[in-house]
This record gives sequence, structure tokens and C-alpha cells, in this order.
Amino acid sequence: MKRICKEIQKNNWDFTLYDVDGRGVITVVFFQSIFDFSRSFYVTEEEKGLNLEQLKVLAEDIRNRYEAYKTREIQPAITQEEVTS
Repeated sequence: MKRICKEIQKNNWDFTLYDVDGRGVITVVFFQSIFDFSRSFYVTEEEKGLNLEQLKVLAEDIRNRYEAYKTREIQPAITQEEVTS
């Protein structure tokens, strides 16, 4: 089943905030020495309403404290290719 996915806010090479079927999802870029990869997490309604600078802090917190957000992770990660026009 195809999801309805709209980009809300983006900071290149950091995160993208999406609305996916009415729920907020943040896809965060994780940096490794050899390769980079993305992980997606559901966000709360409060987090969905954060401004750009606050979302940057949230993305960094998710990277630094992955275990604290692991239960909200969505697999596979939401990608730009899923955005519906």
C-alpha cells in the first residue's frame, strides 16, 4: 500500500521532517567513517511543530542518543523517493 508522504522541513545532510499518512516522521542522517546512512523515527505532535533550529537539536540528540529513540524507529527509513506530489 502506497503511503501519503509530504516533506515538511529539511536541512540537507542532517534531517528531513515528513508528514506520513498524517503522522510526523523525521529521517536523520547518521555519519560513519566509510559511509552515511539514514534512519527514520516517529515524532510527537510537539516535535512536529518545532522550528528549524529546534529540529537540528532534535536530530543531533537522536544521533547521540539513538537508544533513547530506538522504540520510535521506522524500518525501512522514509526516503525522498516516497514523497508524493
